[in-house]
Amino acid sequence: MPTCLVIDDVMVTCFAARTFLEDLGFDVIEASDGDAALVELERNNVDVLLLDWHLKKKSGLELLGVIRNKYGNRIKVVVFSGVEGADKVSEAISAGADGFISKPTTKEKIETEFIKIGMI
Repeated sequence: MPTCLVIDDVMVTCFAARTFLEDLGFDVIEASDGDAALVELERNNVDVLLLDWHLKKKSGLELLGVIRNKYGNRIKVVVFSGVEGADKVSEAISAGADGFISKPTTKEKIETEFIKIGMI
């Protein structure tokens, strides 16, 4: 079963994402910030990240840069954010994301984006 690391500092969002991802057949790990996410990446074999753009300590895009430097493109990354717009999608992709989902997150949005990036 593939593993997804959900990185978001809002517990309700993590719970919803976990529910949707488990329904789609993923094992789910959660982290509330970039430091916790990096620890989880060291501990677990993660296939894909669902990464919030707006985290408290460092932004999701800053964390994405750290992850790409350390792991290359081995791990797929989908950024999700409540701030929508074509410029946000472009910015996320330019920063190294494989995909983008707008919040509120739904099972259908996750499924569609994960199909596009080859995770389903």
